[in-house]
Amino acid sequence: MPFRTFLGFVLPSVVAMLMLIALPLAGVVYLSLWNSYTKTSFVETTVRTPVGTRVERRPVAELDAAGNPVIVREWYGSRNFETVLGASNLAEAWERDRSVSATGQPTSAWQRFTALFRDVTNVKFWGALEFTLLYTAVTTPIILALGFLIAMGVNSVVRELKGVLIFASLLPFIVTPVVGSLSIKWLFLDNAIITVWLEQLGFGKIYFMQNAFTTRLLIILVGIWKATPFVFIVLYAGLQTVPSETREAAIIDGANRWQTIRHVIIPHLMPLFVFVTLIHLMDAYRVFEPILVFSGGQGADSLQHLTYKILSDEQNFHKASAAALLMVLGIVVLLVPLIIKTYKDQRRAFA
Repeated sequence: MPFRTFLGFVLPSVVAMLMLIALPLAGVVYLSLWNSYTKTSFVETTVRTPVGTRVERRPVAELDAAGNPVIVREWYGSRNFETVLGASNLAEAWERDRSVSATGQPTSAWQRFTALFRDVTNVKFWGALEFTLLYTAVTTPIILALGFLIAMGVNSVVRELKGVLIFASLLPFIVTPVVGSLSIKWLFLDNAIITVWLEQLGFGKIYFMQNAFTTRLLIILVGIWKATPFVFIVLYAGLQTVPSETREAAIIDGANRWQTIRHVIIPHLMPLFVFVTLIHLMDAYRVFEPILVFSGGQGADSLQHLTYKILSDEQNFHKASAAALLMVLGIVVLLVPLIIKTYKDQRRAFA
């Protein structure tokens, strides 16, 4: 292929990647290493009250020659990252003595470990990381299994029903994340339909939104409900490419349905399993909407929501940039094993 033709194909993609990925990422890295604030000075003002007057000192922004507030920028280096990680609180939690309980009794190794885990996860970043990893670890295998089972089921029904079943299976994927999360939340409010049913069945009054365990459970269920249709449609498309000759040969050789699935269908779909796992790991690690809708960071938090809270509550985009970079680093760490596996499989395939 001529070099000019090669550039014609590749250059637009390279430019798009630089503009949409590399440059914004470089900007986030730059912001995370600095800090900025508006320079202020205290001005004394006289305040009149019904009982007299008093002098108060109030901070006022200093203005430059053009009348604009003076912005001071400072090199922070790693300090924004240390603040997000809660380095001082983490060190304090690590060094705390847990050899004796509150009642004065010696503690076991397990008690010391659980106490350490509780103290570490009480630090905002590490608590958000804990639930983010829990959410990712629980939802990933479940959506792979459910998506595969639904794909196999839809693939086995008569042609007339397939269109309706595919449409119904894709509905959770079509609904926007916030609307879907709100719809599920409204079912589990204190006087909502599911809560009332459970109470009538003898389970008592369950306050789903006031308990950390049930709140986390609902967030995980929403994640499964939302992500399973994507796995289903990808694997269902893959099932259409399974060679009928291979399947028929397995049946002739005496393989039952389970053996055919295990030795013919699953190996054929394995690249698609890896693909949907990569996509879901990235999405699950960035879980945001269910956290915002169900807990607002109380009882269950995520790294994406923590970054949002830093930006919205503290108005500190330097610290938020550091939090975003730490989240990106975590995604990379999760994806590296799968990427290496895919690379090795491709090398073997083309060797």
